Amino acid sequence: MFFFNPTIHLSVWERPGELIGHDISNIVQNPPHKRKKMPPTGSDVICQSPGLRGDDHEEEDDHKRSSKRNRTEDSMSLVPHPREVKLLPLDLRVAHFREMMLERGVSAFSTWEKELHKMVFDPRYLLLTANQRKQVFDQFVKSRVKDEYKEKKSKLHKAREEFRQLLEEANVTSRSTFKEFCSRHHGDQRFNTLNSKKEQEVLFNNYITALKKRDKENRARLRKMR
Repeated sequence: MFFFNPTIHLSVWERPGELIGHDISNIVQNPPHKRKKMPPTGSDVICQSPGLRGDDHEEEDDHKRSSKRNRTEDSMSLVPHPREVKLLPLDLRVAHFREMMLERGVSAFSTWEKELHKMVFDPRYLLLTANQRKQVFDQFVKSRVKDEYKEKKSKLHKAREEFRQLLEEANVTSRSTFKEFCSRHHGDQRFNTLNSKKEQEVLFNNYITALKKRDKENRARLRKMR
């Protein structure tokens, strides 16, 4: 059983704070999806297209409900039983929880509230208590800041190197313009990996400057040889 908040579209397995101390047995025994629906009035009837019969709608709805039920059952089969959870050492549960955050792409530069939707439906989310989850998340964020910074720096370095490689293979001359270069190679993956237009132009201009300097040195060398 989980609790759904229709305002923020969030489902959680634990009872929300505003329901603690309240008797919800009636809601549990008679959930909304099991309540009898009133027959639709004339204003609620939706016109059907000539080519689609009512039984077609029913078959499609049954198929959707069946698929959704199967997905739910598959997901629930992965949820650890409370007895099994208690048997697992805490350090192992913490390790599984951290592994889940890595796999789900939890950002070290975000907050618990913003990242919760990535984790709440993963079975490993239930391995820890509410307090333990928050503590592990805070520790994870602190340790991941440096790692994510290094990863972003490495990714940017790789993108710059690939852009320079493209410049070398594109037969760019000292007379080429950035506009010409963009029009010819904007479809190349190495061009799009570096998604900052300003940085693309800076690297292009630096490359052109290096070409002009090399051409100038070559001409001076030729004059000396004569």
